[in-house]
Amino acid sequence: MVLLLTFWHPTHYTGDDDKSFEELGLDIRLIRALTKKGIEKPTPIQQVAIPLILEGKDVVARAKTGSGKTFAYLLLLLQKPSTDATCKNKLAPAVFILVPTRELSQQVYSEVVSLVELGRVQLKVLRLTSSRPASDLILLMTRSTYTAIHAIMLVQRTAMAGPPDILVSTSGCVTKCLSLGVVVPDSISRSLEVLVLDEADLLLSYGYEDDLKALTVFVPRRCQCLLMSATSRYLVLHNLFILTLPEVGEVKDDVIPKNVQQYWISCSARDKLLYALALLKLELVHKKVLAFTNTIDLGFRLKLFLEKEA
Repeated sequence: MVLLLTFWHPTHYTGDDDKSFEELGLDIRLIRALTKKGIEKPTPIQQVAIPLILEGKDVVARAKTGSGKTFAYLLLLLQKPSTDATCKNKLAPAVFILVPTRELSQQVYSEVVSLVELGRVQLKVLRLTSSRPASDLILLMTRSTYTAIHAIMLVQRTAMAGPPDILVSTSGCVTKCLSLGVVVPDSISRSLEVLVLDEADLLLSYGYEDDLKALTVFVPRRCQCLLMSATSRYLVLHNLFILTLPEVGEVKDDVIPKNVQQYWISCSARDKLLYALALLKLELVHKKVLAFTNTIDLGFRLKLFLEKEA
């Protein structure tokens, strides 16, 4: 049994055909919002993905964590509804952003709200989780609430009639909304313009498939589909554009970029959790850590073990 450790050292894109956000066709309000967040130039995945998304293409974007995949679609989602007349008089959200976990939905939602506030974009954004009671789900979907993030609290700002423009949710919560009648399937077919699967490789595996199948039967053919993934190579859509960016320093015969340091520990399965704890307790890893497991069960075991022993 091998415990694999990977440490990533960020590098800057060195492409010869760099374009600015303005040259990529991004709205000036969103460019100002990015400037306020300290973001001046598009990342490689944004350079390639933004023009295709603007054209209405279905896109699978595969790039490493931290490459800017989330902003690659968020920026365009905030721009499209404001210029797309078909989103008016809708009965359901025009955009669904589906993620595998509540933690990721919070992260994505925080970024959306930040861009909406900084760019002064007039859009209604809603985050749903399956932990909400059915009565709350019905209220939120019929009388959308614009909220802002303050620490980990959601603070109500302004209640606005009608469904949200953008819905951020786990796939399980959408299935719950469908089963409770909170979201009417026919309204999805008429209103949905863009479907985003963030961490698509996870959403299309590990038991989430049934949730997606319950939704996709109502997704209209015209709907633009965007799949963001760090690992998955082959994902099927109607009109597929697959974006796979080579990492800086990547050698054709070597899939490991030169700026990645890897270490591994040979150990038994029962000792893996202990080694992980030792690495953290002894501060052998000096930066923030992302721990990857190959099953949901092992992920929960690691979480519980670290919480207990920390």
